[in-house]
Amino acid sequence: MPFFQGVFGKNYYEVHGEGLPVILIPGMGASHQEWFQQVPVLSKDFKVITIDNAGSGRSVHPDTEISIPQMAVDISRLIDHLKLDRVVLVGSSMGGLIAQCCLEIFPDKIAGVVLSATFDHVNSHIIQVLSPILRSRQSPKVRVQNVLPLLVSKDFIKEKPKIARRYVTLAEKFAPPREVLQRQVRAVLNFTPHPPRKTPTLPMMILVGSDDTITTPAMAESLHHRYPQSKLHIFEGARHLLHVERAEEFNKKLQAFLFGRLDLGVGRYKGIGSKLPPS
Repeated sequence: MPFFQGVFGKNYYEVHGEGLPVILIPGMGASHQEWFQQVPVLSKDFKVITIDNAGSGRSVHPDTEISIPQMAVDISRLIDHLKLDRVVLVGSSMGGLIAQCCLEIFPDKIAGVVLSATFDHVNSHIIQVLSPILRSRQSPKVRVQNVLPLLVSKDFIKEKPKIARRYVTLAEKFAPPREVLQRQVRAVLNFTPHPPRKTPTLPMMILVGSDDTITTPAMAESLHHRYPQSKLHIFEGARHLLHVERAEEFNKKLQAFLFGRLDLGVGRYKGIGSKLPPS
């Protein structure tokens, strides 16, 4: 199994396909398996890289506190480990915080950013949502079942039960121990964004579900104002895990961004825009 040396120890990653490198960064407590509906589609045209953040999946489970900047450094080390020049970052929820921190730390390595179901600063709403996890003593299985209605809509569970069951099975299998998850929670609650060292002019897309009660559309609007060059898209009727619940629409938006929005310049990626899929 492929690992690289991260801040806290060995971090797990996978590489699928060839082309423009795209790193998919999962959210809190989630693993590389969360992107099971994106990898088969995107890897047909791109080098898709999935990762387990420190404290998740097959990566090291630190016995010390974790921070968002440290997880961003892990992304930088992965880029160096794979000898990549510039990459596109796609971050969901906590992964979106990591991606924003990457913009602050190493903007020259980034060709574009997609922020899904995330925010730009911790407010009272985020504290209210996450604080119960710090007091919870639930097993991973119970925790996943209880949080599912916040992550995806009832319609999705009813209309696509096989996909919902697969998500639950993978989430339970790779769920971190309670105390490790709580370290990730504290990392999120301690997140303080700083202005990027360079004014970001690179392509950016922000995605949010209209019914997301964790990271609300208003929080996406705030994020959009922080990055005025970004494009904002709202998935009507969707909740938090857009790439799970609305995978087909999510993938099309992501493909359109990767094919059509990036200024890829010359070299091995030149001409890729001619393959722009229908939106």
